Amino acid sequence: MSLILVTGAAGKTGQKVVSALASHNADIRAFVRREEAGEAMKSLGAAEVFVGDFFERGSLESAVDGCAQVIHICPPMNPREADLARLITDLCKAGGVERLILYSALHPLLRGVRHHALKLDAEQYLVESGQPYTILQPCRYMQHLTPIWKNVVESGVHAMPFSIDAKFSVADLDDVAEAAALVATEDGHEGATYELAGPEQLSQVDMARIISSVIGKPIRAETKSPEDYCRAAEAAGMSADRIKNLVSMNEHYDSHGLIGNSNVLRWILGREPTNFATFVERDLKPQIK
Repeated sequence: MSLILVTGAAGKTGQKVVSALASHNADIRAFVRREEAGEAMKSLGAAEVFVGDFFERGSLESAVDGCAQVIHICPPMNPREADLARLITDLCKAGGVERLILYSALHPLLRGVRHHALKLDAEQYLVESGQPYTILQPCRYMQHLTPIWKNVVESGVHAMPFSIDAKFSVADLDDVAEAAALVATEDGHEGATYELAGPEQLSQVDMARIISSVIGKPIRAETKSPEDYCRAAEAAGMSADRIKNLVSMNEHYDSHGLIGNSNVLRWILGREPTNFATFVERDLKPQIK
């Protein structure tokens, strides 16, 4: 099978995509920023690891060289995402890459949310470039609950920085990664833009109810104030720019949620997408001691 480059391979999404590709016996080259990530990439199934800076043309050009396909996953909330997408698109076209698979986001037309707007710019440039492509538009992941799971169980509160009634078509990252692997290893996906949304429209209240049912302990939903959210983000070392744009995103979610349709994900997977209860049972409940 022809070589597939995965950029941003050491991130949460990238690791899942590398693993899913490996399960389909793909020949994988992982592009990472840190040398120490190399062994982890190889353990996930990458045959080659290239270390370099996303915005250093030479290292990225070397990573693209010789690849039949590129799956481009930009680091989350990067303010230069559109610039990077233009660069990777140009390098793919110049290098004769058969297809660039671009990780975007559900509803990039939401111009009021910067990272959506940047993804829309990236999509437009790719579509107009003449480079063969597939665009993937995943919804918010179920796995966003994973980092706060211990606190949810201990406090009995599922707190997020937007309305507890806002609805989301949350998707299982494992499903999204499997869909990416199938798109990369099957014929017939060229020129497509795929919305990858989960099978349910769930509010934080709905999620809390499902968690309670699965783990047998009452969990309630609360809205975390923007002030508390910012303090926690600052304490975690998040940059001021990223915090600002996450607050803007959360304000949009507070009013509108993020809703999509799971038909495309179902079709690509050839099965029913994972629902939220199954995710909690599979990934989170076993962590409870």
